[in-house]
Formats: sequence, C-alpha cells, structure tokens
Amino acid sequence: GYPSILVTCLMFCICFRLLSNYGCYGGKYTEREKQRSMKRIGIVTFFQSYNYGVWFQAYATQAFLRGRGYDAQIVNYSNLHDDEKLKMAFKGKNSYMGYLISFAKNILFGGMHYYRKGFKKHLNTFYSLSSEHCTQIENLSDLHYDVLVAGSDQIWNPETTGGTLDPVFLLQFGIADKRISYASSIGSTEIREQDKALMKKALEEFSYISVRETFAKQQLEKIMNRNINVVCDPTFLLTGEEWRLFAKQYSDYLENDQKYILTYFVSLEKYSEHCINLVKTYSESLGLPVWAVQFTRYYSKNCDKKILGASIADMIRLIEHAELIITDSFHGVALSVNLGKNFVAVENRGNPYRTRNLLSRLNLLDRIDMDIENYSKVDYSNVTVLLNDFRKESVDWFCEAIEN
Repeated sequence: GYPSILVTCLMFCICFRLLSNYGCYGGKYTEREKQRSMKRIGIVTFFQSYNYGVWFQAYATQAFLRGRGYDAQIVNYSNLHDDEKLKMAFKGKNSYMGYLISFAKNILFGGMHYYRKGFKKHLNTFYSLSSEHCTQIENLSDLHYDVLVAGSDQIWNPETTGGTLDPVFLLQFGIADKRISYASSIGSTEIREQDKALMKKALEEFSYISVRETFAKQQLEKIMNRNINVVCDPTFLLTGEEWRLFAKQYSDYLENDQKYILTYFVSLEKYSEHCINLVKTYSESLGLPVWAVQFTRYYSKNCDKKILGASIADMIRLIEHAELIITDSFHGVALSVNLGKNFVAVENRGNPYRTRNLLSRLNLLDRIDMDIENYSKVDYSNVTVLLNDFRKESVDWFCEAIEN
C-alpha cells in the first residue's frame, strides 16, 4: 500500500544521500575534501635528470598533493640548459670539452642507456604531466591552474639554469588564482646583485613563500620585507612507510639476505682520498661489501658491485635493506633518515648547507664525515620525534598556503 511505498522512497533517499557523501575509498568526504578534489594544482620543478634527488622530490610533491585530494600535475617544462644534459653530447661546464666527456660517458660507459632504463621509461608511471613538453616560457602562457607551486630543488640557483634565473621557475607565466613556493632552493651561493631586483619583483606576486634551507630564508629576507618559511624537503612529506609501499609496488629488486654498504655520490668528493679511505675503512671494519649506485660503468674504487639503471623505487629498496649508507647526496641522507637507516654523510663541500641544515635540526651533525672509530648506530628515538614535528609543521603550512 501507500505506506510501504513511502517508506521505500524514504529509505532510497537516505541511501542516496549517504552514498553521495562517500569517496572511492569508502571514507566520508568532508566539504573541504570536496573542494580539494576540484582544485587544480600545477607543480613547476626539475623532474627529469641524471639525479635521483630530482625525481624523488618531484614525485613526492605530486604524490602528497594527490593524496590530499588535489588534482595535481607537474608542468611538463624543462629548462633548456637542463634539457641539453639529456642529449647524447652536450656542452658540459660551459666548455667544448664537455661535448667529448658527455659523449664518452654515454657511449663508452652506458650513461644514456642506464638513464633510459632507470628513469626515462618510468616517466609516465611516476608522474602525471601536463600534455605537451616544452622548453620555452611562451608555450606556457595559456596554462590555467587554481594554484601554481614553484617546487623544491635548486630552481632559484642560476648555476643550475644556464647562468640566468629562469622566469618559469619564478612562476611568471600562465593564469592562476594563487602562486606559492614549497621548499624552493637557491643552492649554497648568495643571491647575485643582478638578480635581486628580478627575484624581489617576481616573488611579490607569490601569496606564500617557503624555502628548504635557513640560508635561503636569510638571503631572501634581506631583499624582501616579508617572512619566509623554512619547510622540510618534499621527500619528508611522505612517511618512511609510504616510501616502502611505493618501493614494494614498483621496484624490480627482490628482497634477499645479502648484507652490504650502499654508496651514492653526486659530487667530486668521491674521488678524494678522504672519501676513498672512508669507504674502504668501513668496508674492512664491518666486513661488508660495497654496492655503488651509479649512472655509468665508469671505474669506482672500493666497489664490489655496481648498481646501474636503478629506478627511484629500486633506490628506496636498496636503501631499505642496506646495513649502512655512505653518501654525499642530500636526498641520500634525507631518505636514509626517513627510512630510519644507519648512515654516514660525506660533506659535499660545493653545496654543504642543505645537508647541514637538515642534520642540525635533527641533532645529527655528528654523522657528517664520521670515522669508524666514532661510529655508532643512529638512535632514532629522539630523531623521529623531531622529524615528525618538522613534517607536521611543513604539511600544515603547505595545506594552509593552498587553501587560504
């Protein structure tokens, strides 16, 4: 009769109302989460290079934002100078000899082959990119986002962009309701006089500004009458457990019972007598072989096994199962900390601030150039508390910058 029909209609309306408030994972959406899912965010950063740190930070920024419900993608732009480095031969270090050196690395030592194996073939697996790849700011004028984010890495260091500041990395393009920076870096050099006016003018258009190092904060606050925030590197926006799940899903490396010291070097420190002796001493004292992560087959001292063409997922797995990591890479240190691993940081004297800044904040400065006589495993009880606090501050800042 009519009562039963009315009850049925009422139950249908209630069920429809409940289902409409639930997301694809079965969790109830709040109004803020609904707004997030509609907000389009464009990330501008380095995202492809012969450098694990570039890939890690770009992936982490996008994964974090998408995990929070935003429609985030990386703007498919490469700085022309950085794009040149991915060719078979390029003018490295502004010298014609660079053509010969880069060609030799790619042909004789397999650089391009291992780059394609470890990175290029994973481009669309790890990233969501805007449609067309470009190297000119003119091609970005019609892009439209709710929020543009100048991402991490040394995007504001002219040395990494061919000697001049790149206006794309200063977000001087496209249409956006808001422009912000997250953990952007100027490297370890002071802002040049000829760049101060340009940076000041460009950054005045930003709603929120954050950098990765205290050094950058101090430099920018000298030329701008506003507060600059220091936040954690994007790789810390993902927890160690999230990185492990990522590696488990995408890594080709299988778990094994082998014990090893993992090394990864990005600077010329690896050729120094200090670094060579440090690795050798640890290997002999701990009785462990050395596995070296490299981009080419070029000869390495104190290396028992070369890891060539590893993806970023493979790299996480290798760090996760190493007994000790020895590295001069900031991201090598950052990921070791995030995964709770024992490590020794070889100081990269050409760019020391970012690693020192991080380890100082976590009370781990003694890990820099730690010799075997003073070696001990990292006590993560206090480090984890400090890291979680830093992560929360950074996450809160980032979300507030996007939403307010």
